[in-house]
Amino acid sequence: MERTRWAILGLAALLALGGAACGDSSSDADDGGTDTADVPGDVPGEDAPDTEPEAETEDEADVEVDAGDDAGREDSDFDAPDWGLPCPDPEAEFDPADPGVHMFFTIGDTVMMGASISLAAGGFLPAAREDFRPPDPPAHIPLDGCIVGSGTPSVRECTTSAECAPEQECVPETDASGNPIPDTGVCQTPRSTLDLGPFTCTGFATGDQTFQYNAGQSGAYTSTADGTLPAGTLAYDTTYVCTGDAAEVEGVGRYRLELYVPDAFAVTSPEPVTGGMGFPVLPVDPAAALALEWTGGDGTSELSLSLTGRDGGISCRVLDDGAFTIPADLVVSAGLAGIAMVNVLEMRRERTGLVCGEGISDGEATTTMALVWNVLPSPAEP
Repeated sequence: MERTRWAILGLAALLALGGAACGDSSSDADDGGTDTADVPGDVPGEDAPDTEPEAETEDEADVEVDAGDDAGREDSDFDAPDWGLPCPDPEAEFDPADPGVHMFFTIGDTVMMGASISLAAGGFLPAAREDFRPPDPPAHIPLDGCIVGSGTPSVRECTTSAECAPEQECVPETDASGNPIPDTGVCQTPRSTLDLGPFTCTGFATGDQTFQYNAGQSGAYTSTADGTLPAGTLAYDTTYVCTGDAAEVEGVGRYRLELYVPDAFAVTSPEPVTGGMGFPVLPVDPAAALALEWTGGDGTSELSLSLTGRDGGISCRVLDDGAFTIPADLVVSAGLAGIAMVNVLEMRRERTGLVCGEGISDGEATTTMALVWNVLPSPAEP
């Protein structure tokens, strides 16, 4: 399910350009099991806090939770970084009498048609029942494996709002372009973003960035007019740190988040060629195994990958170790068309960070790096 932040930001296309901008891609590479790192996420060893929580962060599995006894979101007995701030308990349940505030922040970098589009945005929402999720379910794609079709099964949590909690409504899931997905339904709480004053983030290549409430982006926090960043602003293999103080507005005081952005992401094999419209494309034999190589992998995290054509598509979940080969029969299943604009290869690297703060009952810090290539069918020479 597209999380609330994307509906608010209106920027989802920047991180999911594979389908809408590059051709008819109906497959989603996000398998729901990628990047299940424990809090504090993917902060590298030299930058990580001294200790890590023992439970995983909430995920996007759409199930209703019991609104009964709250586990004590800000003072439960679990390890937290030594920031002098309370941290949300990953095992806490939603407390309707004291919901607190949900903070979200994302850094994204999408490369397509040889050009990079980067963004950074965040914000605050009244915490809702759907923010408090159980641990990730087992991934239905095996590691270093692929399946034919989409990597994310649709969910029907509800059919009518009567099946949801009193404050929720039953709405359909949406695809990357915001279009409703038929035969789906999830329980969501209507809510609006909060203006809690600005916060500042370090780690950017061009210096500190100040993020503030942007009415023009439905209340998302941005450092530019629309959240997109000028070329050269992002730094890689870097931990970003954001801090602020809402001075008890909506019960929020001091807060801090840390988010590690991995090294730069690029395909090194097959080597791209210039397509008929003047932008780089990847040559792929539509009847042979596809051996992919890329940069920036850490060898331990996961990567989602999809290959789609006019007549089909496949989804893969692979170790981010710099190389993976898609078997020939699965390349054939992708149904590559004769022209590059219809065929799309997308590789997506996602990482999570940690959010703590006074009055912050739930936090979500994420980075998504995506490579989107049009694929030129290039049969091997006889």
